[in-house]
Amino acid sequence: MHEGWAIVQGERVSFERERGVSAISVSAEVAYLVVRAPHSHSLTAQRQQILNLLREAEIPIFLIKLQRNGISFGVDSELAHRACAILEEHGFPVVVKPRRVMVSIFAQNMRELHGVFAKVAEVLYEAGVAIEQMSDAHNRITCLIEAARAPLVVDRLCAAFGLPPQKVSLAALESEGR
Repeated sequence: MHEGWAIVQGERVSFERERGVSAISVSAEVAYLVVRAPHSHSLTAQRQQILNLLREAEIPIFLIKLQRNGISFGVDSELAHRACAILEEHGFPVVVKPRRVMVSIFAQNMRELHGVFAKVAEVLYEAGVAIEQMSDAHNRITCLIEAARAPLVVDRLCAAFGLPPQKVSLAALESEGR
């Protein structure tokens, strides 16, 4: 041993991240808008016009999905009324599905974990919860569902993945007194 060096007993350090589902979070309430293109021709141009109108109005959207006759997306609840007004003013019929939340299931390297997406869909199906939209990223799966169903979904997902309550962020639901 070199002079001046000391042996220090300590705990073993791992640089490997834990695998598997590690947390669940619930967003603040959002609205889900389904916008129909009024003309069957030039569908692409109409979708682009919808997106441009929202961009010009500085209304951020998410979970964008191309529909057979238009487009659907999520928007913060506070902006839903303004988004509808702008779109309808330009001739685009809008169906609004209010009081939705995004439940996100987190795991490191999500896309490398087999069966997580299927398990999430199975849990929601068995709970009788309609999935408005689902998306995945490298570290999470996000489901857009009715806000009132979120506590049930979170409980069932925790049970399915063996997560303790401290791994769940329900700040959005707690702030609304649920």
